[in-house]
Amino acid sequence: MSKTSRFSGKRLTLAVLAMSSVAALGVVLAAVFAPYVSAELNPWLEPHQIVDPAPARIAKGRMVGDYFAVEDVGGGVFAIGEPRYYQRNYAYLIIGQERALLFDSGSGTRDISGVVAGLTRLPVTVMASHLHYDHLGGIAPFAHVAMIDLPQTRADVSRGLFRAGRYEYLGLIDHLAPPPVKVGEWLAPGAVIDLGGRSLTVLNTPGHTPTSAALWDAAGHRLFIGDYIYPTTLYAFLPGASLSAYHHTARRLLTTLPADTVLWTAHCCRKGEGVAAPWLSMRDLRDLDAALTRVARGQARPTGFYPRIYPVNRQMTLATGFGWNNR
Repeated sequence: MSKTSRFSGKRLTLAVLAMSSVAALGVVLAAVFAPYVSAELNPWLEPHQIVDPAPARIAKGRMVGDYFAVEDVGGGVFAIGEPRYYQRNYAYLIIGQERALLFDSGSGTRDISGVVAGLTRLPVTVMASHLHYDHLGGIAPFAHVAMIDLPQTRADVSRGLFRAGRYEYLGLIDHLAPPPVKVGEWLAPGAVIDLGGRSLTVLNTPGHTPTSAALWDAAGHRLFIGDYIYPTTLYAFLPGASLSAYHHTARRLLTTLPADTVLWTAHCCRKGEGVAAPWLSMRDLRDLDAALTRVARGQARPTGFYPRIYPVNRQMTLATGFGWNNR
């Protein structure tokens, strides 16, 4: 073998080693930053239809037009659903004697404000349970917006407008940009919202996201809780999600809320109930707490590679990242 051939062979070997090292580094970085990589790749890995072209078949309530479902869940509360939207979101209109509060603004796929106007003539404040696009996306038509007052949400204000960050909003999944929002009311955890004749207490419920909010209706023993917990699969693998925060929130709620509290959640549907406003019980919250304990102790066996799916109970599963993600 000539010197030239040996030199060329060494160069080839070095090139292969370099390429292998780069590939290995890429795999390591992808694993470390899996929540962000997953979010970026989602539009290509999980293509989906935004709106089901088929008519909605709801189990409770009535349709308003061909898109929104409205369900009276009692006590001056209306659940407003998007049964044809691929995530089947539900928002809640809570009506007092002097004003009303819309908890979540819908996905923005269709304008929810007309439905709200058809249910109350009172001034309406809208507040998102968290900053993901399917909850904040419909906020633009509303004049008065409330926001949970946390350092993370305050940091998103620039020149008087609030705009959620790329991985807070996650609109990249559906090629959506976060809307600029003029916040008219900042509500710290523990703040009481007086709607006239009824009060709601603002809670910070981190886990699904660090800035997740819930509204506690003490008189009605109801908790409006957004995406912290809901039937089907809980997303604890997205950017900002935290299993330890999930666990802390579950323990706090279990020790502070009455045992008969009904949890009104943001995504349909309960098994065996069809398309209707999704609710869970404190027993479901205890089951989630137990599942989180098993996961933390390494006693639960997941299915799937990413996300990793753990059983919770008949109504729920828990989707997490790798052990080093979303701690």
